[in-house]
Amino acid sequence: MRFFLSLGFVFTLLAALQSQNYNITFRSKLSFPGQTLANVWGYAANGKEYALVGASKGLAIVDVTDPEAPVLLTQLEDTINSLWREVKTFGNYAYVTSEGTTPNGYGGVGIADLSNLPNTSIPFHKYHGDGAIQNQLKRAHALHVDTVKGFAYIYGTTGLANGGAVVLDLNADPYNPSYAGQYSTQYIHDGYAHNDTLYAGHIYAGQFSIIDFSNKSSPVTISSQTTPFAFTHNTWLSANGNYLFTTDEKSNGTLAAYDIDNPTSIVLKDQIHDTPGSGSIVHNVHIKDQYAVTSWYTDGVTITDVSRPENLIQVGRYDTWPNGSGNGFKGAWGVYPYLPSGNLLVSNIDENAGSSPDTGALYILTPSYVQACFLEGTVTDMTTNLPLEGVTAEIQSSDPLNSDVTNSSGQYKTGQPGSGSFDVVFSKDGYVSQTVQASLSPGAVTTLNVSLQQAGLPVELLSFHAEALPDRNLVHWTTASESFTDEYILEYRSTEHGVWNTLAKVPAAGTSTALREYSAAHHAPPPQCYYRLRTLDLDGTDHLSHVIEVNRNDGKELQLLNLQTNSAGQAVISLYTPEAAPVRIRIIAPTGALVLNREYQLPKGENELYLPMEKAASGVYFLSIHSNLHTISKPFIYNP
Repeated sequence: MRFFLSLGFVFTLLAALQSQNYNITFRSKLSFPGQTLANVWGYAANGKEYALVGASKGLAIVDVTDPEAPVLLTQLEDTINSLWREVKTFGNYAYVTSEGTTPNGYGGVGIADLSNLPNTSIPFHKYHGDGAIQNQLKRAHALHVDTVKGFAYIYGTTGLANGGAVVLDLNADPYNPSYAGQYSTQYIHDGYAHNDTLYAGHIYAGQFSIIDFSNKSSPVTISSQTTPFAFTHNTWLSANGNYLFTTDEKSNGTLAAYDIDNPTSIVLKDQIHDTPGSGSIVHNVHIKDQYAVTSWYTDGVTITDVSRPENLIQVGRYDTWPNGSGNGFKGAWGVYPYLPSGNLLVSNIDENAGSSPDTGALYILTPSYVQACFLEGTVTDMTTNLPLEGVTAEIQSSDPLNSDVTNSSGQYKTGQPGSGSFDVVFSKDGYVSQTVQASLSPGAVTTLNVSLQQAGLPVELLSFHAEALPDRNLVHWTTASESFTDEYILEYRSTEHGVWNTLAKVPAAGTSTALREYSAAHHAPPPQCYYRLRTLDLDGTDHLSHVIEVNRNDGKELQLLNLQTNSAGQAVISLYTPEAAPVRIRIIAPTGALVLNREYQLPKGENELYLPMEKAASGVYFLSIHSNLHTISKPFIYNP
């Protein structure tokens, strides 16, 4: 796994990763002054290629047959100006959803007949529901089309299906679809529909579900699976249907691969982040043959070789947001990789970085799909022959993300795009580092097993523990002897896999055979905290202790740690739950009307939730949080 990298090289990799483009070539860019861009799709007919761009004022159709000179042909405006637009196609028809609505409260699904292209006379109308849902389809977040069976799945609908999925039959008349059924068990943000099976992303529940839609009026959930960062944005099926890929749209969230061959026994195989530790957010993934093509907001677009789902290797990247990596909803919203030419269409949200006026941009890129060179093996202790956890295996080359850390079985899995002979360095505190040469080839797995020898440690650490006092955590450690020690650096982090921060620096004894006791206080600590001790020697080398944990909320109630609003029309809250539990969250308007009423299945620990309020007016609102652990009520000011 390329995600959990050791701190020793995270920061040195970060600067290089944020600026490195490889195996993807820039062709051109088309700006949209006065508009932001959302998702993008593609369409090809009669030897021509088109970008279908979800711009804020309506669907824009761009001729991209010449990737060096794109031409905006027309824009199908619908009196809605919205940040959110999603586009998919079925045959010669394009279907468009938006979170926005017209002044009379309707948004519906836009349907365009593309048969006339490149003629700009494009038949276009809005579908608002028929039959049992006549005129009830107002707005929707996203959609996907089951092109095998001819059904469109409309997600995140307002006023219908509890925000789940509304299914439209496209077979008889794709321009005038008919209502076929719905799923209303819980909210669906996005999903992948194929052959009467829906792979639904329940973003707020933090999981995906596999749903049998053979009977459109009575869908059956086969199984559900929580994703690594519990904020499941979108899903995409592998070419053979045996694997599902998901994205967690959260700071430091990952692209993850699951074995779903047995849908009742789903297995997480691997996960990957483009710039580990940067805080950047992954958005949409698409699978093309053996590659995942992914839009990654501030990191642009990536290509990942997923031919070995247990060892995801990034083999291409182009950064469409060169203003830096990191948290935030800027940069690449969507990418479309299925044009006959192979060119990529990428929609950048707004290139003015939040200043006025808005200017979205369509990028046209040409990818080179190269096979990854895989390196895998096991590391053991030379004396005991037992597997070694926490060993860094790093290929010595300029290729990015070519490192891994061994798991509890001593196994590592890594790789890179470049082939050839390379030195591989295996290192772990307390062991003598070892450098071994490996020959890497495209598409091949090179197996390299090594054994490491223990090194003499400068400190005999008798104890290392912490206690939770009313206003602080107090960390203690005791040494029986020290050899040429210079300093102790106490580090902490608030999540199990977060970034380590320096808490205190304490002078060491140098050389001593006496019993020595040390301590450091952590004032106003977070509810959950992890500590480790870094021993720095006089010669500049350092050694790490084991990790200890302090949970100040053990046995305590649910806590609201933070509440704020943002410019994206969301209330952002941070909740601590002492155990995994369902939590019902309501936002109540000054009039008493419910702005939000949803249930979230939260794991133990600190959870950050983004609560949609984009249609709410300014004023004082009330946040109500209820679980079997505790109930919280808090007023707050919303001023969009």
